[in-house]
This record gives sequence, structure tokens and C-alpha cells, in this order.
Amino acid sequence: MAVKKSTVKNFYRALVASAYVAGATAAGAAFGGPAGAAAAASAATASLASPLGVASVEIAAETGAEYAVGAEKMAMGGLVTEPTFAMIGEAGPEMVIPLTGPGAFVSPLVKPKKKRSRSARAADKKLSKAFKMANEKLRKKNGQLKKGKTQADVARTAHRLRKKM
Repeated sequence: MAVKKSTVKNFYRALVASAYVAGATAAGAAFGGPAGAAAAASAATASLASPLGVASVEIAAETGAEYAVGAEKMAMGGLVTEPTFAMIGEAGPEMVIPLTGPGAFVSPLVKPKKKRSRSARAADKKLSKAFKMANEKLRKKNGQLKKGKTQADVARTAHRLRKKM
């Protein structure tokens, strides 16, 4: 584990230093042309050699190595519900399948939801309107139920109103 972490840390050291010099070179080129790029690259290399530059690179490399080495291993499976830094394939071939969105896995065991008929959708709209009317009737302005009334009373009233529609 220690060898792996030091290897990853060396990779991040090189990556951070290269990115810093490349960024400085690009900025120098934008403001001073080729001569500005050369001067900026030279200055960036010198600043990386300073104690502050060395400390900055070490902190970035340590952070990167901690993330890479401390990644969640998924060989035994798992459910990911948010962006996660994970190690995939460490114990052989693994499969990563999205559960929602484009390309989502559709289980052959789960039947797709049947589209509701036009009459059922119309009945849903009527019931929704009836519940709205029942709530207006049985609730105070602040949304609380009137004294002695329950949500069951609201439902009963809504169903009675729907039958009259």
C-alpha cells in the first residue's frame, strides 16, 4: 500500500508541476507573445523550486494520492447515489450501469409502467379537483385542519364531491 501511495503521489507531483508551468506559459504567451511565454515558463519553474512552490506541490500531491488510494473499492458491489471517487475493476472485470437517465438499465423482471387510459386520466383530474375543493372547505386559511376534522374527513368529502361531478 505504501509503495502504491508513493507512486501515485509522484504522479500527482509531476502533474501539478506540469499544469502550473503550462498555465503560466499560456498566460505569458497571451500577454507577451513567444518571449512572454518563455519568460513566464522560466519564472514558473523558479517559483516551483521555492519553499512555497515545493509546499504547494506537496499538498496537492498528498491530497490527490489520498483520493486515489482511498477510493471506494466496488469489487463486492455497491450503490452509488452521488458523485463518488471509486476504484473499478480492481478484482477483475466489473460492470457499471446507470439506473436512471439515458442508457439506464431496464430489468427484464420489471414490467414497464402501463400508460393510463384517457378516462382514467380524466377521473384523476376530477378527483384532484375534488380534493382541492374538500381541502378549501375543511381547512383554515393557514392550512391547518379545522377543529374536529381529520384527513379522513377530507378524503370522504372529496370522494362525495367527485361523485357529484
